[in-house]
Amino acid sequence: MKLSFTIAKKFTKTTAKGLELRTATLDRAVLYNTKGDGYEKVREAAEGFGFFEGENRVSFKGIGKSYEVTGKNVFPFLMKLNFVNETQNDFIAFLNTELGKIGEIISVELSDKLAMAEMTAEGESFEKFADGLLPIVEKYDIGILKK
Repeated sequence: MKLSFTIAKKFTKTTAKGLELRTATLDRAVLYNTKGDGYEKVREAAEGFGFFEGENRVSFKGIGKSYEVTGKNVFPFLMKLNFVNETQNDFIAFLNTELGKIGEIISVELSDKLAMAEMTAEGESFEKFADGLLPIVEKYDIGILKK
């Protein structure tokens, strides 16, 4: 049976200055550097991990003082960056390492306050499926919502 559900995480607020992830979807992210020292580290990370070629190709564009990253799936690239909000870093790691094992990711909406991922997976019932996810849910402090 195909199950549809949403995984959600609320982010903690941070006052630290540095690289912020303002919004993100599967194919687009908007970054902002509150330190004001540019985006050289973002470009270096892209070059160092070969993200300009092939399936993982990402593109960059300045939008005012923000920096837009676009590509087929920007989350593997975002995992190479260190954002000032640790709960965002944790969710990006979760998205890259765990969600693909759970089911198919349909969409991701991430803001500076929260993240939501729409997913589908195979299972007998939502309750049994959710019970099996308890260790992951507790480790990452993630909520699962039935559709």
